[in-house]
Amino acid sequence: MTRALMLAAGLSLAAPTLGSLGCAATRATFAAPRDYAAYRQWVLADGFGEKLAAAWAYLRVQERGEWRDEVARWFFPAEQKFWTEAGRTPGGAAAYLQYLPDGPHAEEERTFLRAWEIEQREGPLRAKKALEEARKKAEVARKALGEAVEAWTRRAIAVGSWREEQKQLEAGAFGDAYFRAPPAPICDQDGCSKYLTFTYPVPEMTTPIDRTAVLEVRVETTAGLLTAVSLVLPKRGFVQWLEGTEGRPIDGGDPSARAESITRARNRVETIVREVRGGACTTDEADEVRRITCGDLRVAIGTSLAGDDVIRIVSLAP
Repeated sequence: MTRALMLAAGLSLAAPTLGSLGCAATRATFAAPRDYAAYRQWVLADGFGEKLAAAWAYLRVQERGEWRDEVARWFFPAEQKFWTEAGRTPGGAAAYLQYLPDGPHAEEERTFLRAWEIEQREGPLRAKKALEEARKKAEVARKALGEAVEAWTRRAIAVGSWREEQKQLEAGAFGDAYFRAPPAPICDQDGCSKYLTFTYPVPEMTTPIDRTAVLEVRVETTAGLLTAVSLVLPKRGFVQWLEGTEGRPIDGGDPSARAESITRARNRVETIVREVRGGACTTDEADEVRRITCGDLRVAIGTSLAGDDVIRIVSLAP
């Protein structure tokens, strides 16, 4: 007996036992032999499925049978309960059709099984396709974040208006992207901050998630003159940046992965600095901060006490 039928047997109404045959003997004297034989087969059926099949066979064939009411009183509640509580599973539906291939709910069970079989074949293909599409979208979104960090780093390093008023900064390529392209920066007496937000999926994680990364481009002034530009990536943002540039998920909660991401971020920034500035640059590293000095410009890459990752470009000009 299948698991589904065992379940149904425990839920079914009580069926007649061998003792019922004794009571039926007198009635059998007046009943047709085939009628009694079909009734007897139901009473003696071994197992819930066999009893369902025998009862249904009796009801279909013996339209005027002596025991029709008795068999019907047992069969219809038992069949309904089995179909409701066990027949909506693949195993239960298969068991139902095994014993009642033309039963009251046979067509519904066939439809259910066909749908289940189609899902078994096509479900994994759909899931694979959905994951591939999600990966493509994630790659595009992550790439946008990675490109933004590197583009703003290049712009800041290439600024030529250090120790000059903001209007001089606004006139250059950096100022055009910073002040005129959305979103508009928020300014105070110490400078301005431009906040860029990026949301991207990470479908490769065990539980797919969406991540939101913020890039703050901070222009700092002293006495109205440009002195520094900082790129701030809150909440260990180097991880999100590298996910974008390297096109793969990084577990920022893993100390080892986090440390490696910081090192790779420093290396990428140093490569950009040397490409943009050219000439002789020196590098030193202390207190978990790497400093690249090129003439009158210094770029520092590190992590703040608040856990934000920072690329800070500072003018050394007097």
